[in-house]
Amino acid sequence: MQTQTSAPFNYAMLAVKITAVIVVEILVVAFLLFYGAGTIRWEGGWIFLLLVTVSVIPATIALAIHDPALLEARTNLAPKGQPLADRLFVPIHTAMMLLWTLAAGYDSVRHDWSHVPMSLRVLAALFIPVATWMGYQTMRQNPFLTTCVHVQSDRGHQVIDTGAYAIVRHPFYAVTIAYQLSASLLLGSWLSVTLCLVIAGMIALRIQFEEQHLEQGLAGYAAYKRATPWRLVPGVW
Repeated sequence: MQTQTSAPFNYAMLAVKITAVIVVEILVVAFLLFYGAGTIRWEGGWIFLLLVTVSVIPATIALAIHDPALLEARTNLAPKGQPLADRLFVPIHTAMMLLWTLAAGYDSVRHDWSHVPMSLRVLAALFIPVATWMGYQTMRQNPFLTTCVHVQSDRGHQVIDTGAYAIVRHPFYAVTIAYQLSASLLLGSWLSVTLCLVIAGMIALRIQFEEQHLEQGLAGYAAYKRATPWRLVPGVW
């Protein structure tokens, strides 16, 4: 049982861990963006990093206040019960995301291959904080939305079928894909858009084995699939 003394300490340790993760992620993204560009004099890259910072940090703080258990669970990249397919997916997906980040500067700045209209880039920039907020809302609605696929018996895992989950079965994936497409356009890279579509295909494949795993181990998931037929986009798929 957690004591009153240990609870603040655990919360402080979680805050330190999450802060370190965010800082490292932003630094890695910044390095890959500007290394690919071959220069730090890239307005689009700096705007993207600014938007990420000012939108992700408040959302993370809000989640830490409302659901620290989920935030802690999302830092576990090798949970018990994770299927082999997902253990393979996670590092491959991470590698693709790193490649996507590197390609943006390489394409739009170093070689100036892509020319995305400014109006499209502005709209994409405006959507990034909106997408971050939408992603935060899906995590508020689903306290079991961890990074890796597994049935969380220790946390009382149950099917969530309200809010965005009453419309599509995987709203967080839908928001993630839309966010990455917007980031690609803001960064002015059609090559990154192409890689984003490849990553979206990988996510679609992950959904297949994720749902098989949940049907086998999570009570009520098969009924939820029947009641909510769309995976990512209503009326499409």
